[in-house]
Parts: sequence; C-alpha cells; structure tokens
Amino acid sequence: MSLSTPSKKGAIVMIGIILPSRIFKNTISKKPDSIVQFYKDHAQKNKVDICFYSMKSISQINKTVKAMVYSHENDELLRRETAIPKVNLYRSTSFLKGEGLIRKIEYLTKNHDIIFFNVIKNKDRSKYKIHEYLASIDEITSLLPETGTLSFLKMVGMIDRFNKIYIKPKRSCKGNNIYVLEKTNTGYTMTHILKTKETIKKIPKNELYTYYSSTFSSPKRFIVQQGVESKEYKGKKFDFRVSPQKTKSGAWKVIGMYARVADKCLNVTNRDQGGLLKFRLTPLIHQKKKEEIKRSCIKIAKALELKYPQVIDLGLDIAIDKQEKIWLLEANFKPYRGRIDSKHHRVPFEHVVWYYKRKKL
Repeated sequence: MSLSTPSKKGAIVMIGIILPSRIFKNTISKKPDSIVQFYKDHAQKNKVDICFYSMKSISQINKTVKAMVYSHENDELLRRETAIPKVNLYRSTSFLKGEGLIRKIEYLTKNHDIIFFNVIKNKDRSKYKIHEYLASIDEITSLLPETGTLSFLKMVGMIDRFNKIYIKPKRSCKGNNIYVLEKTNTGYTMTHILKTKETIKKIPKNELYTYYSSTFSSPKRFIVQQGVESKEYKGKKFDFRVSPQKTKSGAWKVIGMYARVADKCLNVTNRDQGGLLKFRLTPLIHQKKKEEIKRSCIKIAKALELKYPQVIDLGLDIAIDKQEKIWLLEANFKPYRGRIDSKHHRVPFEHVVWYYKRKKL
C-alpha cells in the first residue's frame, strides 16, 4: 500500500489514537496488536474512523502524520499520510520527554487547536508538583497529608509532630524505594521498602543526621509526607485505588474502585510490593463512606482538570484513617490498565468521541 498525501479540500474526519512506537511498527508490518483491534471494534460501534500513529510520525511543518487509517465503513486499515486529527487520544503509558517533541505538541495545540488527550509532560507527573497545586485549592487542602521536599530540617520537624513519616521518590515508583521513619522511646526506626522486602534499621537520636546524609545524597528527588494511620483489615493496613475518568457525557465519573491490602510489606499496599487487591469492599467500609470517597475523588479530578485540561484518566490513592477521615495519598495521571478490553480503556475513548462530535470538528 503506497503512502498518499491528504486532500487539499480538507482533513479527513477521524479520531487519532497515538500508539507506542513498537505497536505502531507492528501495525504497519501487518502484525496488528490487540490494542488496535480493540479500537477498531469501538470505531465500528461509535461510527468513527481511526488514525493510528506514533509521536515520531508527526510533521509539525506540514501538520500531517504518517499513519494507519481505519475506515469503519469499509473495515479497512490502510497506510497513508493525512492531516493530524483534530482530536487525539494518547494510548501510551509513557510521558512526554524531549524538548523538541514537547514544543511540537504545544505548538499544534496552541496554534492549530489540535487536542491531545492524556498527553502529559514527564515533569508534570512529579508527586510534589501535583500536591503543591492541589494544596492551593481550599476545598482540597483538608484531604492532603502534609508534604514537602525532603531536607533534614523538614524531616526532623515532621517526625517530631507526626511520629511517623514516609519518604518517597518524587516520580512514580510503584511503592518501591520508600522509607518509613518512626519515632521510638530511644530514637528512631527506618524501614526501607525495596523489591517487595522491608529492611528495618534502628537509629539512635544522635545518629539520625549521619544516616540521613549517607542515605539521601540527592534529597531534592524525594518528598517527605505525614504518615497516615490507615484503617486495617485483619491486622493489615489498607487503602484504595479510585479511578475517575471523563465519560461520554463529558462528566467525571468513578469507573472503578478497589482496595489494596498490605501483605509482604507491612508499610505499603502497592501490588508491586506484594500488596493484595480486594474488590469486594463491604468488609472494609460501609456504603455511605464509599460514596463520600467517590464525591471527594470527583472533586479532586475537577480540580486537576483546571490545570491539566487534557487529562481524562486518573488513579487516586485514597486512605481512611482510624478516625474515618479521608486522605489523598497520591494522584496519578493515566495509570497503568492491565486488561486491554476493559471499561477503563473504553470510557476515555467514548469521551474523546463525544468531545469530537460535540465540537463538530
């Protein structure tokens, strides 16, 4: 199939799906991934065409993209060069890196009204940057544990007030390389979580600075956060992963919610660190509290949308302490979704279609 240029009469009407380079190359070589089939099926259901491409195939000068274009009417997937679709959904789990690529996307967004949903710059996924923004919003502040960039003075001040603090990398780490500092009668204990194992070290009061200096050579890469005494299930702490997404009505809705129960590591609940997932929430919280969590998460999603309007998929880590207070531990953009055919992939696509049809682009 030869490469063709778009008609001068106007751009082809379609939704753009931006794929990881590997999957896009397989699609060109007639080895389409199950992701491609998923979107073809939903293109049929929604009666839209799809333009599959990768970030590398965008031409800023020509405002075109070398793509695989799927026609829902003909059920054909053809290779061609076409105008960049006006509405696009970034399907990769990676974040935008490289100043050249960032400038390209910003230029197309600002000067040509091209929408790139779920395209997030790598620097914008910093936990502390997100926390700082949310802390500036009055109705969200009460949900946030105290958090700051790590320094020795900050760490000492917080451990004196809270008795337990978490030290985490600023970038997403799936619960890995986290430190938990706790105050004791004789000094401190520091628990280090690494690759599903917890290592505990006792630190005398007069040796805390020495330990800090030898352990955190680049403290600005970490945040220090107030420890939340989460509720427990069968003696083990738990929290929740809540998934608000933009829907085909244009509104935010909690599409999924499950509990994460600490298991291999007692201080973290992440599945990557041996945590267990629990989808039946009745033994953990009552329905009224569940609905309160959902309302709080929608409030958080709307607040994040004001600063990051292209974000339509979130993963919010929520804890409930022993006094039944709700805490937002962490906000994650476009979290990893395991099943390709799940509603968590369908809902954002339906929103993109809704947006396109509403705008009549």
